[in-house]
Amino acid sequence: MKRIIVCVLASALLTACADKKSNVVINVQEQPDKTFPIYDYFQVDKTVYVNADDEHLLSDINSAYMNGNYIYTLDSNHKLSKIDLNTGDIIGQYCQIGRGPQDYIFPIGLTGDDRNLYLLDFMGKAVHKFSFDLKHQGKFTLENMNATSSMFKTKDGFLFFNSFDSEGVGKIALTDNNGQIKQSFVNQKEELQPETDAPVMKTIFTDQLFVQTPDGKVLCFNPDGNEAYLYDGTDMEPLLRIFMDMNYEKKPQTPDPFVKQLYYLNGNLMVNYSYNMDTYFSYYDKNFKLKASGKYALTDEKQAPFQPICQVGDKLITAAPTDDTPGAVLPDRSIQAVIILHSAK
Repeated sequence: MKRIIVCVLASALLTACADKKSNVVINVQEQPDKTFPIYDYFQVDKTVYVNADDEHLLSDINSAYMNGNYIYTLDSNHKLSKIDLNTGDIIGQYCQIGRGPQDYIFPIGLTGDDRNLYLLDFMGKAVHKFSFDLKHQGKFTLENMNATSSMFKTKDGFLFFNSFDSEGVGKIALTDNNGQIKQSFVNQKEELQPETDAPVMKTIFTDQLFVQTPDGKVLCFNPDGNEAYLYDGTDMEPLLRIFMDMNYEKKPQTPDPFVKQLYYLNGNLMVNYSYNMDTYFSYYDKNFKLKASGKYALTDEKQAPFQPICQVGDKLITAAPTDDTPGAVLPDRSIQAVIILHSAK
C-alpha cells in the first residue's frame, strides 16, 4: 500500500482568475528506499567545530539565533551559549534555573533582533531579554496565554503560538514589546479526549512555527490544525493546509504522522514531517509544485549531516553532538559539537 500525505494549498497565484483563491492538491508518496536529495538543492555555507571546554559544556542543541560572527544556542540542559562562528570557541554561557527575577524554568526557544536576544520560558510563561554579551536585561510575563510554545520577533513586538485558546486569545497572538496582546488570530475549538474531556495536547516544541519570507511577511504554522497562514504586518491570511491520508500504514505503538517544521527559503517551501518515527522532507517551488521528496538519511562521513533544528534568515542550522553521545558524528575528544549552516542553491 502506498503511503501518502496530501497537501492542500490555497494560493491566488495558482488560478487562472487572479481574484479567486484555489485549492491545489499535491500527493507526496513516501518511499522507504528513497532518500531526500539534499545536495541537489542545498549547499554548506559554513561548518563550525565547537571546541571542547571543561568550563563550558554543551548538550543537544535545540534552538539557535545568529548575530554577526556569533551563533547563540539553547540546549537540552537549558544553557544559553555564545559561540564564535570563526573559531568554534564558546565565549560565554548563561543558565539560571529557578523562580527569581533573572531565572527561567523550562526555556524552549530563541529569537532576536538587531539589539537583543529573547528566550521563551514555556513553564515560566515569560520572555527573557538578553544583550548579545548574555547580560540579563529583564523579562515580561505572558499570563494571558495558557501555553506559549513558539515565538517570532516582529518590528514592533512578537508573534506567539498559544497552544490552548484562553480568555478569547486565539492560537496566534500578536503583542507589543512588553507582551501586551494587541490582536489574536485563528480561533480553534480544542479537541477533547472522549474519556476525560481533557484537551488533547498537540504542542510542538520548536521555534520553527514562524518563518520570515523573502518579502518580509511571516509564515505562521498552526500544528493543531496542520495549517499555515501568512501575516503581512496587518492581516493573517490562510495559505495552506496539510492533510494526512487516513489509509497510511501505521506501525504499532507509533504516533500518527505530523508536521514537525516548515522552512521557507528563496520563496521555496520545505515541509519536515514525521511518519512511523522517521523524518521526511518535501520541497516545493515558488508555485508550490513538488520538486523533491524523500526520507532523511545520514550522509556519508565526507558530507555534513542535514537535520535542521531551525531557520535563521536564509540559513538552515544543523547542530549535532560528537564523542559518544547517541546519534553523534565525528567522534573527537577535542570537539563537542558540529554546527552546519546550509543555504538553498
